[in-house]
Amino acid sequence: MPQRNDGVSDYQAGKVVVTAPIGSGVDGTGYDAKSGDAFASNADGTLTVIHQDAPDRYHVTQNLQTPQGSRNLGFDPTNHRVFVVSAKFGPAPAGARRGPVLPGSLTLMVIER
Repeated sequence: MPQRNDGVSDYQAGKVVVTAPIGSGVDGTGYDAKSGDAFASNADGTLTVIHQDAPDRYHVTQNLQTPQGSRNLGFDPTNHRVFVVSAKFGPAPAGARRGPVLPGSLTLMVIER
C-alpha cells in the first residue's frame, strides 16, 4: 500500500492544522498530550508517530513496524502505552470484503518507550 498524507485537525475550529505522511489504511489514532506525540495505526503494517513541536507545527519522528492489517489502536494516557490489534483472515466469501478471523491469529502489540 502506498504512503499517504493525512491531517492533524483542530475539531473545535473545524480546520486541518497540518498534513503529515503516514502509512495507508489508517483506522486508529491517538494523542498523548503529555509527550506531544500523535499516533496513526495503519493497515500497511506501520504505526506512525508524529510529534507536536508547536500548536501548528508537527513532524514524523518514526514509523514502527506492526503486523499487516493493524489498523485499530488504543492509547492509555496514564502509562503512555499504545495498543495495536491485528488478526489474520480467511478467504472472503462471495460478495464480502473480508473473510472470517482465523482462530488463534489475534495479536495484541503493546508499545511503550
